[in-house]
Amino acid sequence: MARSIVLLLLVFCVTILLSIKPVTTEFSYIDHVFNPVGVLQRNRQVRKELAPLLHSSEFWDWTQKLNSRHSMLRAAVLSSNNSGPVNGTGSTPAPAGGNAISDLFGALFGNGNTSSSNNGSDLSAQLGQLFESLSQLLRPVTPGPRQPINDSNVSHPPSNGGLPHVIPTVNSSPPQRSPTPAEAIFDQIRGSISMSNASDACKKDAITVAYGLQTQQPWALKMFDASAKIPTDLLNLDLLWLGSYDECYSEHTVAELFLHPSIYIPPVKPRHCQVFINLPLPASTAGILQTVGGGAIRVGTCLPKACSAEDTTLLTNLLLGSIPLGNFSLKASYSSCPLTPEEVPYETKDIAMIAFLSVLGLIIVVGTAYEIIAIEIPKFLRNRDETHDEAIPTTVDEKAPNNGSAYKLREKNEAPPAYSEKVVDIETTKTKDMEQKGNKNTEEKKNVIVRILLAFSVYTNGKKILSTSQPKGSLTAINGIRFFSMSWVILGHSVSFVLGFSSNSIKYSMDFLTRTSAQAIANALVSVDTFFVLSGLLTSYLLLKQMKKTKGSVNWFLFYFHRYWRLTPIYMIMIGLYVTLFNHVIFGPGRPPKDTACEKNWWMNLLYINNFVDDSKDLCLAWSWYLNNDMQFYILSPLMIVPLFFKELLGVVISVVFLLGTIITSGLISYTYKIPPSSLGGGDESTIPTNFMTLYYIRPYCRMGPYICGVLTGYFLYKTKGKCRINIYLNLLGWVIATGCACGILYGLSDAFSGGHRLNVDESAVYNALHRSVWGAAVCWVIFTCSTGNAGFINTILSWSVFVPLSRLTYAAYLVHIIIMCVYYYLHTVPVYMTDYELVYMFLGNLVLSYSAAFVLSVVLESPFMALEKIIFPSRAKK
Repeated sequence: MARSIVLLLLVFCVTILLSIKPVTTEFSYIDHVFNPVGVLQRNRQVRKELAPLLHSSEFWDWTQKLNSRHSMLRAAVLSSNNSGPVNGTGSTPAPAGGNAISDLFGALFGNGNTSSSNNGSDLSAQLGQLFESLSQLLRPVTPGPRQPINDSNVSHPPSNGGLPHVIPTVNSSPPQRSPTPAEAIFDQIRGSISMSNASDACKKDAITVAYGLQTQQPWALKMFDASAKIPTDLLNLDLLWLGSYDECYSEHTVAELFLHPSIYIPPVKPRHCQVFINLPLPASTAGILQTVGGGAIRVGTCLPKACSAEDTTLLTNLLLGSIPLGNFSLKASYSSCPLTPEEVPYETKDIAMIAFLSVLGLIIVVGTAYEIIAIEIPKFLRNRDETHDEAIPTTVDEKAPNNGSAYKLREKNEAPPAYSEKVVDIETTKTKDMEQKGNKNTEEKKNVIVRILLAFSVYTNGKKILSTSQPKGSLTAINGIRFFSMSWVILGHSVSFVLGFSSNSIKYSMDFLTRTSAQAIANALVSVDTFFVLSGLLTSYLLLKQMKKTKGSVNWFLFYFHRYWRLTPIYMIMIGLYVTLFNHVIFGPGRPPKDTACEKNWWMNLLYINNFVDDSKDLCLAWSWYLNNDMQFYILSPLMIVPLFFKELLGVVISVVFLLGTIITSGLISYTYKIPPSSLGGGDESTIPTNFMTLYYIRPYCRMGPYICGVLTGYFLYKTKGKCRINIYLNLLGWVIATGCACGILYGLSDAFSGGHRLNVDESAVYNALHRSVWGAAVCWVIFTCSTGNAGFINTILSWSVFVPLSRLTYAAYLVHIIIMCVYYYLHTVPVYMTDYELVYMFLGNLVLSYSAAFVLSVVLESPFMALEKIIFPSRAKK
């Protein structure tokens, strides 16, 4: 059995070795096509020098030997039978590679002892000899007898920037001979590098790498192997060729166990870079390509660290220019060389953020410990005692200090007190009240400090968030709508973000969009409009109820301050984390460049106006455009809500005017700038997808329609007080219309994405003008019928108590979910191959992690600041 296994392994190893071309041929081919170090300048002088060599009999014998597997095997076997230099015993010394294989197969035959079986030792020794012979056959350069690896027999690259010359020291001068094809090709590579316009340090190290490849240095082979190769699935536009980031920066490889070059060249420090090579692809794929990196080939290269991104781009373009492609041309637009952890020091702002989080963490620990030790444990002990003696009445202990616990439990055998003992002296009571009032100010000062500590208690904040109780009269269906909408946002972002890290992104996207069922994900952008509906509805409903209690009087400072204080602290802290510590988390080929937008435009986020930038690259925390729109709508909402309270008809007219203005403005902007109906395309060649985001999608005057629908719905709920019975037929008709409108919006672009009729500029303008407001109206119908008891089982599902705590976490989940995805996707060192199962798994992972992180952020950041607001403004604590 063991012999059969070894023979199978032998056949497998020999088959692999015979299928490998000589290392120099493989290197020269890949270098010629994609490796910037191997740029071949096709000049006439070199062709003249190579012509005699290429027509020589030596070259043709060499190529015949390469192309004939039988010749290779025969040469290997003959080489294994030839006698080499012998030692004192007359035996041939086993080479290093042979020893490794001999030990391996000897262990297989000898059960751990290589000498336990002569047959096994003989076979393993023969296999080792065969392996070494094949290695010698594939080695392009044989500089003479193998010398010990030390600095005395190596000529290192000169320090003055000249070309290094590696010459092994031998006992006798080598005979004069013509250069082999490998030597000629590598000479041409070094000449091309030296004539380039790259920096001197880059050229010096690149030439050293070329010598390392020629002499099969393990570190040079590792750099070459870590660089990207032409992948399979090329016809499906696999544009993500990352190479091996981990191998590029690894200290050692497995191949070093049997690769022992005859000479030694000091290694060059590597750097993994990505080169972006543009492709002239059709405009029909522009929407998809914008999502997956602009349609550029991303080629990962492992180059010397001395080569900058500019050097990499320069050498790549020299290479691409030397490839004969006819009328078709390729050009590298730029290169990106992600930093390593050693190159990202902690700056002052990073240390300041760490110090802030440390102080915050200390306050949280102290507040939590105080609540548990000073409040919860005594309360638990008191409740336990009261439960144990719950049948025994209590009496007032007038001798006890007035510290809030002036009651004691009466012993079981103690007689009930007389009636006279229950009478409390009025004068004594008045005196105690005066003493309590005298100490009130001091106690309040102490209570403020305690309340501030308790505001950061994880115990209290956690209970508040996880509680499923709600005030009477709450619109419970909103909880389910909010959670499902947030899940929909995460699903849409999970798809769009992973496409930039997928090897089959274009093929999967095109197949995915042709499915009708996938349109609910492709059009997930309207999920944000649902949040605008909820925001407008709650603002209108709650403000009208408050104005009714106060007879129209509103403290407008607190009205705006509450909203700003509710959103801003956690928002600014997230920006601080993104600018500082986020920079020390992601290291890999997908590491994004340093985000300078937040350092430059953070004040726009603080003022909630960063949705007016002209370039999406200037967006700090790009997904926060929603918060800016929502804040701007909130500021304008009293212009509609106050007239609805005092003059209902006037308020309705003003709201309708706002709605019509939004619809007309959206249509005109879409028509003027030729905006397609979706960020993924869907428009014909006359539309311009690049204008979709900054000129239409994030602008408040194009997104206010759903918010206005919510304001009007909140007004109707306020007027009906949640009690409006709808005729069964009218109710059914309303559900049919709302469902039809929602499905038309979600699946209306199915034909455009599947290759059918694409919307022209006019059709796109109509769609962009109406579809968001129509979607908002459909959502408003669902909320209104659920809140008035006309939705049946739909209201039961949306009002499930489990959605209450999840609804409270929605804001924090929206802020953090993109960062969760970036960490996961950017840390990938190899591309993701997208399938439906992969998508489902990633979505569920992103959903759970986002809400888990949101819970932590809400406990330590959002809830404490909401509690501090009640301390600053005690009047809000009473409401």
